[in-house]
Amino acid sequence: MIPRSTIEEIKSRTDLAELIESYGIALRSAGSDDLKACCPFHQEKTPSFHVHPGKGYYHCFGCGESGNVFSFVMKQQGLGFMESLKLLAERCGVTLEEREDPEARMRSRLYDLHAQLAAFFRRCLLQTREGTAARQYLESRDLDNAICERFIVGYVPASAEALLTWAKKYSFTQDDLIAAGILLPPKYPNGRWYNRFGGRVIFSICDKSGKVVAFSARTLSADKSIAKYINSPETAIFKKSKILFALDKASSHIVKAPRREAIVCEGQIDVIRCHQHGFATAVASQGTSFTPEHADLLLRSADSAVLVFDGDAAGRKAAIRTAGIFISKAVPVRIATLPAGDDPDSLLRTKGDDAFRNALDSAESAIAFHIRVLRDQEPQPDSAAATTRISQAILETITTCPSAVMKSALVSEAAKILAVPASALAEDLRHIASHRQRATPPPPQDAPPAMIDEEEARYLALEQEQKKLSRELGIAADAPHLATPSQRDIGFCNFLYAHEGDSSLASDATFAPDEIFPDDFTRKFVSAWKSTLSNAAADPFSTLAATLSPAERKWLHGIIDSPDKTAVSEIPPSEIFRSYLRQYWTAALDNRRLRLSAKSESDMFLGLEIAQTIKQLQRVAWSKFSALVPRCLEILSSSGE
Repeated sequence: MIPRSTIEEIKSRTDLAELIESYGIALRSAGSDDLKACCPFHQEKTPSFHVHPGKGYYHCFGCGESGNVFSFVMKQQGLGFMESLKLLAERCGVTLEEREDPEARMRSRLYDLHAQLAAFFRRCLLQTREGTAARQYLESRDLDNAICERFIVGYVPASAEALLTWAKKYSFTQDDLIAAGILLPPKYPNGRWYNRFGGRVIFSICDKSGKVVAFSARTLSADKSIAKYINSPETAIFKKSKILFALDKASSHIVKAPRREAIVCEGQIDVIRCHQHGFATAVASQGTSFTPEHADLLLRSADSAVLVFDGDAAGRKAAIRTAGIFISKAVPVRIATLPAGDDPDSLLRTKGDDAFRNALDSAESAIAFHIRVLRDQEPQPDSAAATTRISQAILETITTCPSAVMKSALVSEAAKILAVPASALAEDLRHIASHRQRATPPPPQDAPPAMIDEEEARYLALEQEQKKLSRELGIAADAPHLATPSQRDIGFCNFLYAHEGDSSLASDATFAPDEIFPDDFTRKFVSAWKSTLSNAAADPFSTLAATLSPAERKWLHGIIDSPDKTAVSEIPPSEIFRSYLRQYWTAALDNRRLRLSAKSESDMFLGLEIAQTIKQLQRVAWSKFSALVPRCLEILSSSGE
């Protein structure tokens, strides 16, 4: 807690005109106690940005921005109020008296550790023989030393002992390296330490103030079974949902860009390439899909966004999903179309700045892009059935927009493209909004326990929704109802959604029949996912949504909006997939065994066989797994009554 008197002291001791000029903005006199300049928050040729140092405020008559010393720093650097307060306090020599944070010492040590590690990894890249392969890789990607220096790109020695030796020299401990997620201790006595990033090119991840808080490492191996990228785990100073890669470098450029528009990419190399070529408003999410929290972070600096994702089917789908997040916050968003097979990195390297700039200039609105993608998936895009499907999908996105004006504009745009009356779309939108409102579960009557986690709270809400639906439909309380997916089912569906169309999983998908899944929703979801393996351009999940009950649709939306926790795992996706399948087969057989009769001799022998089969499923090599499946299916399909 900072006393109001301290805030006022900082404000009074900070000269607003001097502060503004320190950001390279030239002020000139415009009368008594009035200065003016071209606005730093939008592009203009005639000065309309007026500063009143005596009164301590500024106002732009062009874009409407106004505020005091704190809001100016917040806008210029994309900082929160407390961060701008601390920056100005240091600038004017005011000491802030804050309550002691018990974790402050740990965070301070982690900040120091990451800063020194980043410098060490830079030296390993530039000065060691072991770093030769990393230097050659960066040269092959046309990443020169200047841009690598700016983004603090380095190389991590393969040996864990090298890091332990370094830590000892610089007064850090093994526990410090463990807390940062750099090293993992031996699993057994006298075992070997595990170097999480060993032998990889390392990219430093900075928070919005420019401090190194984590790392992302790319393998130099051609072995496809090895994860291409590994990111730091979350720590006291690193939360994935609160970090946008390069925001610390981009925020000051975003506030000066036309429409304060940020470029949002998918990958770190894409962002680095953009900055190298002068497109300095580029950012990317860190190790996860773009989330609403990322949007909130970006919108401290930006008023709009243009998405520049990969030109393949997965990139298009990710762009539509991300655009929906911006629309849900009433933020204008455009989507750039890149040539098939290109991403921002390859486009800038092979075709140059003009090609990339043309892609930005010709970017479509999110609605136009979404409609075009959906029409491309329809065999008869102009048919009434296709128009109905497309309009429903578009309206599902528009209904999330909280701004009535923007929502109306989006409906009008969609109606024009689809050649249907805007009044008809508006009527359908009202029906969708009304249906969503009815389907929203009421809050639980009893507050959940204080220590309940988000996953449990979500299931409590879904249970309340089921009870409400039962009452509305006149179903007795003890009547059968929808089986709620377990945490394993939700986790499995999250994993599948993150790997839709992944051809590396196609051969194992045959071992995922309906019989092994415990509830209808999971069976439907897996079936939709299988469709993505044969048709990457289609979107079976949109079709699935139209067939689901309100409760099931709620589960589907939760999966779509939730980032996959295995996305940055060191374990290959195929291994994660197979692990899930072993669990499902084992559980399905175990449930079948529980339905056997204790009085039946044949059931007794079947129970013994099932127990033996379960042991084999858990232990057998995957190459021999398929031999067990036919008999397992026979057991599951046999009568349990």
